[in-house]
Amino acid sequence: MAETSNTRITRLENLMGVLAEKEARLDGVLAVLAEAQIKTDECFRETDRLFRETDQRFRETDERSRNLDERIDKLVSEISGFLRNKPR
Repeated sequence: MAETSNTRITRLENLMGVLAEKEARLDGVLAVLAEAQIKTDECFRETDRLFRETDQRFRETDERSRNLDERIDKLVSEISGFLRNKPR
C-alpha cells in the first residue's frame, strides 16, 4: 500500500529531529575542537617564546665563555712572560 501524506510528513519530521540532534552534537564537537586549537596555538606561542629566551641565554653564555677564554689567554701569557723574565 502506498505511503500516505501524513505518514511521509511524520517520517520527515522524525528525520529532521534526528538531523537537528546530530547538528547539535556536531556543534558541540566543533566548539571543543575550536577550544583545543586555541590552546594549541597558545602552547606554540609559549614554546616559541621559551626557544627565543633559551637562544638568547646561549648567545650570552657563548659571549661570557669567549670573554673568559680571552682573560685566561691573557693571564697565561702574563704568567709565561713573568716566568721567562724571572731572575734565576
